[in-house]
Amino acid sequence: MKPSNKSRRILAVFAHPDDETFLAGGTLAKYAARGWGVFLLCATHGEAGRRGEYDHLTPEQFARLRQQELEAAAHALGIRRPLFLDCADQQLARDCWASATQEIIRAIRRIRPEVVVTFGPDGISGHPDHVAISQIVTTAFWTADLTSVLPVESSDLPPFAPSRLHYVLRSASVPQCCEVKASLEAPPLTTVIDIRNYSVRKLDAMRCYQSQKHLQPEDPSVVESILREPENFHRAVPAWQGPAVERDLYPQSASTLPPSNAAEPILKR
Repeated sequence: MKPSNKSRRILAVFAHPDDETFLAGGTLAKYAARGWGVFLLCATHGEAGRRGEYDHLTPEQFARLRQQELEAAAHALGIRRPLFLDCADQQLARDCWASATQEIIRAIRRIRPEVVVTFGPDGISGHPDHVAISQIVTTAFWTADLTSVLPVESSDLPPFAPSRLHYVLRSASVPQCCEVKASLEAPPLTTVIDIRNYSVRKLDAMRCYQSQKHLQPEDPSVVESILREPENFHRAVPAWQGPAVERDLYPQSASTLPPSNAAEPILKR
């Protein structure tokens, strides 16, 4: 997993297989196509999501299936093969906090990404694993450049501070079953990524998750929205000053959209 020094890098960290595709698949595909190294860490194998025709599988068998689906989705998006933290599904906050934080710090130091992408404090839907991974990744982001946060045997990974931290926001591809179920408020929109040239890749990746057919869009109007609409983010670091909206996770020049009536539909979540 040694990255090339010739390209910039993104590290995306999510809780379950399919989070990355439904929430940020078009963006990850876009940056990979631009030559960025796009790396993905998944905290769990999503083994608690069995239903329907998969009920007969053991958690271990279903975990292997979900891993295969994620690997297929990553291939469809054109990003690096994903890595797993092997945390227990639905137990992130209780059982995996310290170990996941250390593993993500190691990943940041090894990959040395300019940009880190994960859930915001609302977890999109308030799912406990989503909220936990947001807090874990944010902690790792702020501490990966400290020499005292890992055991001595990890000293071969020099401290590193990524430049930007982005939280995913709701977009057209968030399934209805994932509507907000908690009182946590989503952070404000700061960054809009046009994925229209990559939305077919995103749909192909979404369809890799056959074990999650209940999440697949069937309504043609929803599919059309996914193909047409952007993916939305909140830039947590550096702190957003506004009021314009960025259209790049790592802008090298002026790439902001001035507030206007035309932008209002994007702002609605």
